[in-house]
Order: sequence, then structure tokens, then C-alpha cells
Amino acid sequence: MKRIYAIAFALVLLVLLFAWGLLFYPMDSRLPSGGSLEAPSAEHWLGTDNLGIDIFAQISSGFFHSLSIGLATALAAFLIGGVLGVAAGYAGGRTDMLVEFLINLFLSVPQLPIMIVAGAFFGQSSLNIICIIAAFSWAPIAKQVRARTMSLRKSGYLVLARSYGGGLWYLFKTHMSRDILPLLAISSLAVTGRAIVQESSLAFLGLSDPLAKSWGLMIARCTAFKGIYFTNFWTWWLLPPVLSLVLSTLLLRLLTRALESYWLEKE
Repeated sequence: MKRIYAIAFALVLLVLLFAWGLLFYPMDSRLPSGGSLEAPSAEHWLGTDNLGIDIFAQISSGFFHSLSIGLATALAAFLIGGVLGVAAGYAGGRTDMLVEFLINLFLSVPQLPIMIVAGAFFGQSSLNIICIIAAFSWAPIAKQVRARTMSLRKSGYLVLARSYGGGLWYLFKTHMSRDILPLLAISSLAVTGRAIVQESSLAFLGLSDPLAKSWGLMIARCTAFKGIYFTNFWTWWLLPPVLSLVLSTLLLRLLTRALESYWLEKE
């Protein structure tokens, strides 16, 4: 538990830092507030980009943009994967065969190329990005939930409850939820981290909302700047969004692994 608390505390500190940057930091994330490519200073903590827009303000805004997409994607994957996984594991037969086919199909196709094609086809908007990423995020959750439901279905107390006329909703609410919901929550947390990386990847390729302050878009603008690596501008323009992306996803991944270990130990 100490490991979980330590990682969660670090993640909360990161959220509070970027929340302060979004709400109370005096510089705007959309409008120029200084000269072009100013070095970090007391006024501009991480300097400015080529348009004179403060880097820290952009990173703070980008964090909550990426986090909102990650959480929305995780919620969609939670609902789709949970419902299909429970239905397939409990019903069996043709329902199980159909869901298993869909799971294997979405797990086998190359995700990023299809995401790129879908993003280019459906257009640049945050809602489209959420739908595209969620479409490839539910299958791992459904696979785990299906396997867990199949093992629970054979347990004695569930067989007895079903013999007395217990329906699926009653059985899930009374007997299955305490085993399945923690699995769903941990799997959805893992989806959040992956969705942040995938959204940044699509933004880097110019397939996300161009008006949103995304870390991927910041990185793309920096790397497209001619001669960026022949100057020291990259140290405050490129490194901060890259490190923020790595740190955020690393903390989410570590928290997911810690929760998995704790849950397995309790079992």
C-alpha cells in the first residue's frame, strides 16, 4: 500500500502543479506574452515558443486536454469492454463466440495505422479522437473480464443463486461485482495512460483538434522549426512537453502495476 500511496501522491502533485498553471499562472496559453523564443526566466518559467507564447502555460493546458481525452476514452472502454466481457463470459454459446471473434479482431489489427487513416477520414476533433482510440481500447478489457466471468460462472455460490432464478443483473450486483469491478477499474486506468500517448501521437501527425493545446502538437511545431537542433531553443521548447508526457504516462503505468499487484495479493 505504501507504494500505491507514494505513486498516487506524486501523480496528485503533478495534477496540482498543472492546475495551478492553468488557473493561476499569469501567462496565457493561447496568446503571446513575450518575445519570440525567450529563455526560461522568472517571468516565463519555461521560456516562450517562436510565437512568444509561454511554454509552461501551454503544457499546463495540454495536460488537462490529454487527461480529459484519456479519461473519456477509459470510460468508454470501461463500459463497452465491461458489458461485452460479462455478457460473453456469462452467456457462452454464440454470444461468446461472436464477442471472442470481435476481441481477437481488434487485438490483431495494427492500431496506429488504422487510427491514422480513421483520424484523417473522420476529421480533426477531440470527439473523433476519443471514439477512434476507444474503438481499439475496449478489447483487452473485454478479454480479461470475459475470462474472469467464465471462472466465476462455475463457482458454487453463483450456480446456486442461478438455480433459484437469479438474473444476470442480480448476480452481477450481488456476487460478481466485487471481483469484476476492481479488474475493470485497473484496466481502465491503464487505458488512460495509453490514450494519452495515442492522442499525442495523432496530434503530432496533425490529426487532432488544431485549436487544442496538445503536447503532441507542441512537439510537432517544435520539430518543424528549421534549425531547432542547431540552437539551444529545443532545451526549453521541446524537452518540457516530452518530459511531461513521459512522466505522466510513467506515473499512470506505475500506479496501474502497483494496484494490480495489490489486488492479486488480496486474492
